[in-house]
Amino acid sequence: MIHMVNSSQMYSAESKAVERGISFTELMEKAGTACAEIIYERFCHNKNNKVLVLCGKGKNGGDGFVIARVLAKLGVKTDATLMCGCPSEGDQLINFNLFKESGGNIFDCTDNTDFFNNLIKDYDIIVDAIFGTGFRGSLNSFLSACADTVNSSGKTVVSIDVPSGVNCDTCEMSGSVFKADLTVAISAYKPVHIIKPYCEICGETVIADISITDNDYSSNDNIQIITSEEADIKSILPERKSDSNKGIFGKAMCICGSYKMPGAAYMSVSGALRLGAGLVTACFPQSAYAPLSSKLTEAILMPVTANEAGTFSASAYNEIKEELGKSKSALIGCGIGVNTDTKKLTEEIIRNSAVQLVLDADALNCIADNPAILKEASCKIIITPHPGEMSRLCKKSVEEIISDTVKTATEFSKEYGCTVVLKGANTVVCSPDRDYVYINKTGNTGLSKGGSGDLLAGILVSLLAQGMESFEASAAAVYLHGDCADKLCEKYSERSVLVTDLINYLPEYMKRYD
Repeated sequence: MIHMVNSSQMYSAESKAVERGISFTELMEKAGTACAEIIYERFCHNKNNKVLVLCGKGKNGGDGFVIARVLAKLGVKTDATLMCGCPSEGDQLINFNLFKESGGNIFDCTDNTDFFNNLIKDYDIIVDAIFGTGFRGSLNSFLSACADTVNSSGKTVVSIDVPSGVNCDTCEMSGSVFKADLTVAISAYKPVHIIKPYCEICGETVIADISITDNDYSSNDNIQIITSEEADIKSILPERKSDSNKGIFGKAMCICGSYKMPGAAYMSVSGALRLGAGLVTACFPQSAYAPLSSKLTEAILMPVTANEAGTFSASAYNEIKEELGKSKSALIGCGIGVNTDTKKLTEEIIRNSAVQLVLDADALNCIADNPAILKEASCKIIITPHPGEMSRLCKKSVEEIISDTVKTATEFSKEYGCTVVLKGANTVVCSPDRDYVYINKTGNTGLSKGGSGDLLAGILVSLLAQGMESFEASAAAVYLHGDCADKLCEKYSERSVLVTDLINYLPEYMKRYD
């Protein structure tokens, strides 16, 4: 997993690295060198492209001078500019002098828009190393004009750590900012690299390793936030050994659906099947038998007593409890409806389940008036609310929840002792037994359709059945769910993709994890 930090946490981590023997000068050298190597590999390995590095007066500018020196040493025609005057102190001044002494060209563009506009015409790659994580406010008129020129130039733009003009913590952008094709984040992601839609200003974001460790990021003062890449997810998914059988991969139970919403059961059960659970029991009201029996050919079908509304009867618990005890994990809620019967059924299952339990959709609405029942559970519980469902659970407005999803999720998780998967453009995952929070960066608007949450819940219950712990299973599920949509929408429209398209694409998508 990869850390996401704000500017103060980044400085703290750097300071801890210095305390264990790496100087700030060495960190700047490592940062500039790592960035230069990424730029070289991506754009300059044939050495034909010309690079212009735009340098500020601070530490980001210092990184820029290191980048220019290293690229020049690698044989790439590289020049640098002063965008805010000459550095006057610190490591940035040291690296300004080192580049100059190495024979590098440094053009002073400060407050000279015409000179800058003419200069960049001769270059293929523009490296934005003007401001970094400490930037606040907005660019001055000169730099705003330069940003507009660069953005409309058609050149490849690489930003170092943060696109200049952006507050990396709050993602605030006032006026013109540099728009990157590639952003090289120093050591860790910052909020602007992850949080949608602001991350779009960064283009693709990659990490430059500068030897700051996980211990350097640890702190008792701040919540640690992590995210992941494909390799991280691959490393935690259950292994599928060649001598395995269906019993090894666990039994999942999906208590979902109703007469009016059989599709919710279909999508959740399909997700559980596609993610590799050995056996999946589809438990649904008898009223939904006709549509589901023709669609779910691989699941064990368990129709149970329905009420007059076509939803689960409360008495169905007597039919469900034995099968529930045979399962490794269970999901309840997708499409079950909200009434007296489904409320009683949900409460009984929460109180008596001995297996890991996922509460989604209507199961959350069923306990919205009594979330304290979560404290009565004897099993591990994961809840998967969207902001509207979370609003009903914690009695906060949707606007308040969206303004600080991490705080909302962590407070609820600690109070009620459950893992929270708070869904959104950047889904948040937290557990009471973890001292860090996961923020997901995959997914797109193709998932903004009914049924997407049902599929996610099915994926999650499947991973639990295969033996994953609550937090890791939740993080993996939201990553896979979102990334599958991202890969599918490289070929198809986000507007038009359906949840059934995702279900059908999962076998091809999951091949990368075999």
